[in-house]
This record gives sequence, C-alpha cells and structure tokens, in this order.
Amino acid sequence: MSTQLLLYRLLGGLFSLTGGLVLLVRPQLTHKLMLPLISFGAGAFLAAAFLDILPEALELSPPQPVLLATLTGFTAFFVLERFVMTYLKKVSPTHTHSDHTEPLGFLLVLGDSLHNFMDGILIALAYLANPALALPTALAVAAHEIPQEIGDFSILLHLNWPKSKVLITNVLQSLATIPGALLGLFLGQLLTPHLPLFLGSTAGIFLYLSASDLIPELHHHSTHKYFFRVIIPFIASIFLVSQLIRAAHT
Repeated sequence: MSTQLLLYRLLGGLFSLTGGLVLLVRPQLTHKLMLPLISFGAGAFLAAAFLDILPEALELSPPQPVLLATLTGFTAFFVLERFVMTYLKKVSPTHTHSDHTEPLGFLLVLGDSLHNFMDGILIALAYLANPALALPTALAVAAHEIPQEIGDFSILLHLNWPKSKVLITNVLQSLATIPGALLGLFLGQLLTPHLPLFLGSTAGIFLYLSASDLIPELHHHSTHKYFFRVIIPFIASIFLVSQLIRAAHT
C-alpha cells in the first residue's frame, strides 16, 4: 500500500518539475524574463491560496478556525523572516538584492516544503477513502504545482542560486510529500479533523510570501517602469492556476 502511494507521488513530483527544468536548460530566458517570472510566481502563490487551499479548508471547517490558522501562518512567517534578517543575516559585498529579500530563498523553500507535506497527507487520505482516487489526486496536486514550480525556479535563479542547487532543492522539497503521505497513511482519520487548520496555515504562508516578499521585490526592480511586463504575467498566472484547479475538480 505505502509503495503504491510513493510511486504515485514520485510520478506527480516529476510532472510538476518539468516547467522549472525548462528554465535550467535555457538559463538566458531567466535573465530576460526575470520580472515577468517573479510576477508569475507572486500571482501563482496568491491564486493557490485563495482559489485552492482556502476553499478546500473552508469546505471542511467553519470559517473562524481556518482564518485564524491563516493569520497564524502569515504571522509565523513574518516572525521567522525578522529572526532570519536580524540574527542569521549574511553580509556579502557582491550582494545585489535589497536587505528585505535576503531570507526570501529560505522562506520560499520552507513554505513550499510545508505545502508539499500537506499535499502528501491529502493524497494518503484520498487513498484511504478509495484507492482508485490516489493517482488522480497525485496528478491533480502536481498540476496545481506547475506554476508554483516555475515561480520557484525563476525566483531562486534570480537570487543567484547555482543551477545545481536550485534543482536539488526543488527535488528535495518535492519529496516532502512522501513523509506527509506516510503520516497520513498511518494516522489515517486521526488527522482529518485538523486538516483544515493545516491548510489554513499553508494559505497564510503563501499569502505572506507573495504579498510581503515577491511583490515588494517586483517594485524594487521595476521601479516606475514595465507596467505590462509585470501585470500581464501576474494575471496570467492567476488565470492558469484557476483553470488547472477547475480541471482537477471536474
């Protein structure tokens, strides 16, 4: 049973990484499309939070605890970012980004890893409800992650991460669904009452990453220029995520 779940998740993870791999094969695209890709990532995070994660949580629970969990996730990442900037700040004479974005890579990887962990729990619970649902659920999760993975790759490359480090990091954070799936498999229905809170906190993290880190980074680099270069990818990512979510639920 657990072997089948792991195979499903590995298949979904490979599918979700394909979009980001294009940026590694053609790194010159990242430099040319830096602002559109960051904008795309910001929109994808907002769309995932408002159109996918929060609606799913609110279907399972009354609004107040879900929204409290969302606020908690947002606040926790604000506190974490201030801690990183205050106590773990690395000063580099060649650093080209604003001080505000120094912890961005760390927060981005952590937030996505937590999200993937929650996805693993969802896949396991779908399997327990009906084994035939596990593969469609895994593929639906992977489809939701494609815009997110493209945004991750573009942002980490923009932060001057080496290509090998970006690839390894994204593979490892994609594998975070495996412990989530195993936890969901072995704890089963004990996790179900708490799942809306996990989802709400994940939405709060995504909202923080987009509104507090990615959008200010866009303003910092675009200044008063590039209206359409920023706005069109932002709206396009929201539309793409909404269509993927609709397709996954039909």
